[in-house]
Amino acid sequence: RAEEAALSVGLPRSPRQLNHIQLDLGDLDSVRTGVKLLLDSLDEPLDALVCNAAVYLPRLKKPLRSKQGYEISMATNHLGHFLLIQMLLENLSKSSRPVWKGRAWGIEPARVIILGTVTANLKELGGKIPIPAPADLGDLTGFEQGFLDPICMANGKRFKPGKAYKDSKLCNMITTQELNKRFRSSPILFSSLYPGCVANTRLFRNTPKIFQWLFPWFQKLITGGYVSQALAGERVAQVVSDPDFAISG
Repeated sequence: RAEEAALSVGLPRSPRQLNHIQLDLGDLDSVRTGVKLLLDSLDEPLDALVCNAAVYLPRLKKPLRSKQGYEISMATNHLGHFLLIQMLLENLSKSSRPVWKGRAWGIEPARVIILGTVTANLKELGGKIPIPAPADLGDLTGFEQGFLDPICMANGKRFKPGKAYKDSKLCNMITTQELNKRFRSSPILFSSLYPGCVANTRLFRNTPKIFQWLFPWFQKLITGGYVSQALAGERVAQVVSDPDFAISG
């Protein structure tokens, strides 16, 4: 599917220019194996890392568990990305990407970009909607206690599947800020963005069919937050490469 998607947008077939690595972010062993394969395949340091994978499972009655025993939304959306970033920081720190500065070429460091969500921001309409409960990590009691069965939420409280997604994305955005604080001496730029609500992607494949039909219209007509996949991609690309977004944190 990755190869078909790449060809559909005109990307090259050459493995030296485009390489796909199978990696399950919900399985920390798979992340470790995938990173080793990636690093072994590189001739030059990475210039950018975009963390965009996510699962959204709002219809679950009880939590699914990752191979390591963690609730699957947090495991995939946050813990897998967290490990991925940690394992690639050294390589990313060696990047010296050439960029056109308007009058001459310059050098910019690598960027790490994490996709956030408006539903984890209580200042926005999407974060205020009480269903399926606002994002709330509490005092991280669930993490402190090991986050293994029967614990399935970051705050240690009862399982809410839709909230598990929101919590994981909030962790992503906090991670961006924490990376910026802890690695101020590093040349890497850390950013997160919400590109708008791409309401008709397969992220919502586990929601009721009526929701999949109504949600894009709700985002278009009520919130005004709807964006196409193409526009969302352009916004992500801007944060990856545009000199105007070379601001960490």
